[in-house]
Amino acid sequence: MKTYRAGLLLVVLLAISFLLFAHSASALESTCPPAVIVSASPVRGETEVAVYSDTDKTERLGALKKGASCQIVGASGDYYRVRFDGIDGYAQKSRLRLKGTGSDAAFPGPLASDAALEQYMYFAPSQARSIAVHGVIHGDAPLDTLFFVLWDERQQQAEQVMVKEVKSPDSDLDISGVCQAIEFPAVTPGRKTLLIQAASGGDLSDVYRAPVYICGIFKAVRNINDKCRFSAGRNQEKMAGRSWTPASVDDTLTMTLPEDGSAALMTIEWRFPAESFTVTFLDAGQNLISEETKATGFYADAVEIPSSARQARLNVGGKDNWVRNLCVYDANHPDNAVQQWRPLPEKLDLMAFSPHQDDELLYFGGAIPYACHIGAEVGVVYMANCGRTRYGEALDGLWTAGLRYHPIFMNWRDQWGHSASNALKGWSQDGTDPQKEVVRLIRRYKPEVVLGPDPEGEYGHAQHKLTSQLVREAVPLAMDESYDPDSAREYGVWEVKKVYLHLYSENRIELDWSRPFSPGSPISPIFLAAEAYDKHRSQQQHFSINGNATDYDNRIFGLYYTAVGPDEAKNDLFEHIGLE
Repeated sequence: MKTYRAGLLLVVLLAISFLLFAHSASALESTCPPAVIVSASPVRGETEVAVYSDTDKTERLGALKKGASCQIVGASGDYYRVRFDGIDGYAQKSRLRLKGTGSDAAFPGPLASDAALEQYMYFAPSQARSIAVHGVIHGDAPLDTLFFVLWDERQQQAEQVMVKEVKSPDSDLDISGVCQAIEFPAVTPGRKTLLIQAASGGDLSDVYRAPVYICGIFKAVRNINDKCRFSAGRNQEKMAGRSWTPASVDDTLTMTLPEDGSAALMTIEWRFPAESFTVTFLDAGQNLISEETKATGFYADAVEIPSSARQARLNVGGKDNWVRNLCVYDANHPDNAVQQWRPLPEKLDLMAFSPHQDDELLYFGGAIPYACHIGAEVGVVYMANCGRTRYGEALDGLWTAGLRYHPIFMNWRDQWGHSASNALKGWSQDGTDPQKEVVRLIRRYKPEVVLGPDPEGEYGHAQHKLTSQLVREAVPLAMDESYDPDSAREYGVWEVKKVYLHLYSENRIELDWSRPFSPGSPISPIFLAAEAYDKHRSQQQHFSINGNATDYDNRIFGLYYTAVGPDEAKNDLFEHIGLE
């Protein structure tokens, strides 16, 4: 295997509305085996593709049959250099379709120890979908082919592959001389890795990797609904598996699962949280495997499917509770991409009170991604009900940020205003006591640190002001046994150790959300916050996260209350808090 190193590579992606995080690699001292194997199969309609000893078709060495695949190890004119079944030869490009498959090599990650995060960049929809590449690759033999792979981190698969022949092979290869712009048509949104590989005489190595983020709604992870059959009462054989409304209390959705036992997970997205639902699994002989009734109160549930199950039945106990989206996945689904929410633990390190769905990112910045990354137990409470669409956006955003505990939705009325007292009237219309409810949450989940909005309401929003007020007043009340004795008996009283308020004027700290989680990584708290906020598509026209701050700097907080002394370093929400 030959050795290559990359010199001062700079990658710039010009795509429809995206963020780019690029590495610059100054040296690659050791060979990196290919993390993605580029293979090819005959295009549709081809029964076999002949493989020759050279591009002049001097000798036919064999043929690639329909359904089979070969590894691509180079390119020459209208031919790919291919390798399979002990054959090394050439096959026509036009008769093959390319695919990239992850190998056992470590992936993803920078290939140079001195790689560093460079910058954010936003691009307008009018700009081109192309990647401009500059730099030199050094090898110990002439390099004859470059491979460009766009790897989708969420789907865990190569989205697109491009192979470029080097017209004049060289051991010191200027990439821009081979390909000044790489066109990647129809790129889907999400986190990607651009991987560049170099080949010499069929020996292939990775030479550069650059993380890329493209804004937009994620492409859904592939499910196996098309391999299942769904039926339910009046909807017999008509349901595609995406939505279902029960016709009666006894109405049951029946799912016939694949005979090969490939079904491994079922996800259910509800219109409103189910009071309870029952899932029954049967084997091929209609024998009961298991039956479980769940009452999570989640907006999105996940249920594991036993490998022996061939039929699943779902009963939700009434026509007022309907399924917005139901998906069945096989065991190969990427866990990071399929939401599998857990209930909040008994004890939290951080509880963030967000007035609306998106404030937890706009004004708290990288707090939630940071806390999740360092292993803190994090709970998010949303106060106002902004509608089912925004609830879904909130779940997508929090999952992207790294949270795995389902948030709490208080479902109080959403309305604009400047007066906190008027906002309190709106939240109390059904006889609810918001102050008591906030105290109950603090007593129940016992957070060490509480995060709340600006006392002035950021841009003056009454419900921001009210949320801040409720948090401030809840702290002493949560310690008072005489206040709401019912919750005091049920959960005990609790002393929060620290309370931070966004933009609070006293005891200020400034948090560096731009610092990468690990050296050479592009992933930082603000990276994840921006990526998570991208899921709030309904709010994109109104607000945005630009760099480390919005119009109301999300790095600035004030220590409103402390039971563990003042901050000294003034750069950590958990200073003086020992996380387990």
